[in-house]
Amino acid sequence: KAYKTVKQRIKFTLAKMSVVFGLFLLFLPAILCCRGDGSAEPLCAEFVNQDMAGQPFYIPHQNNCSRYWMCGADLMPCLFECPPIAGGGSLYFNLDLQICDWPFNVECTMSPPTAAPSTA
Repeated sequence: KAYKTVKQRIKFTLAKMSVVFGLFLLFLPAILCCRGDGSAEPLCAEFVNQDMAGQPFYIPHQNNCSRYWMCGADLMPCLFECPPIAGGGSLYFNLDLQICDWPFNVECTMSPPTAAPSTA
């Protein structure tokens, strides 16, 4: 009988560990990638629709053509930057294709950065 109790405890402990590990993996991408650049972060909930339920989606940065926001399933924005191009500059985020693309394929004009609103 003691063996069965130990076996049940191990099963229960493994089940709890699986849940904790699953939650860790769910939030790991957001923990690793979420950063900002001082600009206003988008409110991901304003861009989501029923077709996107639980799926990540992308939003162009408000003033830098080579940056974009990824809104995860948790609706938290994470800032990313497209890779550099040999010889200078970077690829631009193409909203239509949802990829980093050659600047000549993307309609985007860099604008001066604006500071995020103060919360003080």
